[in-house]
Amino acid sequence: MLQDIKKLLEHNALILAILATIIIGVLSLSAVPKLNLELGIKSGDKYLHFIAYFGLSTIWYFALRNRIQKRVFNFFVPLALIFYGIILEILQSGITTYRTGDIYDALANTAGVIVGLVLFKRIIKWYRTI
Repeated sequence: MLQDIKKLLEHNALILAILATIIIGVLSLSAVPKLNLELGIKSGDKYLHFIAYFGLSTIWYFALRNRIQKRVFNFFVPLALIFYGIILEILQSGITTYRTGDIYDALANTAGVIVGLVLFKRIIKWYRTI
């Protein structure tokens, strides 16, 4: 069963990464209702940004891990994801009237990408044992 899931993920990883990127772009630029999670956490949306970009980066790292050189993988993939987050924040300020770009959102996105890379390198070692 675990082998079947592994094969399914490996065959569809790039499609999942592209789909996740589109979903985050659409959600970032659309008028979504504010979520009041009532967690009592100050700046709770920053955690959502972190989680979203952690997930996005993990999916991209998985999709590209065997497709590109290690140097490109370790530098340009995270850089591209960080720029994607920054561009979406700029677009929120520039082309929407219902969203605002925030430097702290971009920093939370960046933190998610970096933590995603660090943890991915640890997780992939386990994944190879399956």
